[in-house]
Amino acid sequence: MTAQNQPRRQHLARVVVHLSLPVAILAGLVNAAPVTAQDPPRVVTTIATFESGTGGLTVAPDGNLYHSDFGSMLGGRGTGGDRVFKVTPEGEVSVFATGLRGASGSEWGHDGNLYQSSIGGNTLSRIDAAGKVTTVTSSGLTNPVGVAQEPSVDGKPGDFLVANCGSASIQRVSPDGTSAEWVKSSLLACPNGLVIGDAGNVYAANFMNGNVVQITPQSEASVLATLPGNNNGHLFYRHDALWVVARSAHQIYRIDLGAESHGKITLVAGSGEKGGTDGAALKASFCYPNDLGFSPDGRYLYVNEVSDPASDGQLLSPSRIRRIDLGASP
Repeated sequence: MTAQNQPRRQHLARVVVHLSLPVAILAGLVNAAPVTAQDPPRVVTTIATFESGTGGLTVAPDGNLYHSDFGSMLGGRGTGGDRVFKVTPEGEVSVFATGLRGASGSEWGHDGNLYQSSIGGNTLSRIDAAGKVTTVTSSGLTNPVGVAQEPSVDGKPGDFLVANCGSASIQRVSPDGTSAEWVKSSLLACPNGLVIGDAGNVYAANFMNGNVVQITPQSEASVLATLPGNNNGHLFYRHDALWVVARSAHQIYRIDLGAESHGKITLVAGSGEKGGTDGAALKASFCYPNDLGFSPDGRYLYVNEVSDPASDGQLLSPSRIRRIDLGASP
């Protein structure tokens, strides 16, 4: 593989996503690494509930949240899916952009625009501050979800990596729309969330099983860890660790990437019961959480999820935003 096709170093990355393929979600799976529970004074609070399917969630540098409307049902069924909502830290909700088709994963770009994948439209779009949507490319995208941007080099914006749920692959897309397959692997089972770590490794959270897959700059894929529930949402990279949504387990986990504790899995929030109870992090309940992102100061971890407790994982609407107060910046 050429140097041009290798992911570059990045200090902070995030991911995104959902999928459109109907799945039989299986509960319970033996972890690939020991799981420990961590219960400092972390508190979960609901800040907003609104009519939208749970797609991607991105926190902008100014602290506002951008929630993608995936549509009301998996598989392209149901209604909606054409909007991105802006949610303030105080919970005020407004429509930011329209005109999408199954808004799934998103990423705040180096140029100050929001980059949004559409799982139904097979596109990557750029959304400017006024909410104007422009298609970057549709080439090589098959049910795209997670989006991550490589770091800028010598003032040149980095390429985007896009997780193709429908083709078990990751596509590289340049800011001008040039698109080429970067990696394809049998370990990618509808890759959903996608992030890039400091060492240049790429991490994908599978929707079709509980695996978190690590991909080296040389395109070598391996399973880093397996989370309960057999169905992951998105993930976020911060301070040499991955923060991952175990969607069908209704929980949030951290996976350490440091040399001494590489692969260690820690439960961050969620009792494992499906619900929407606020309170102490390990006693609070979640309902099919999907994506997550940190506040700029690192104190709060935001999570979007389904707010209807009757959901079986196929129903994605209405949506709810939960805030986990982590206290001191993790």
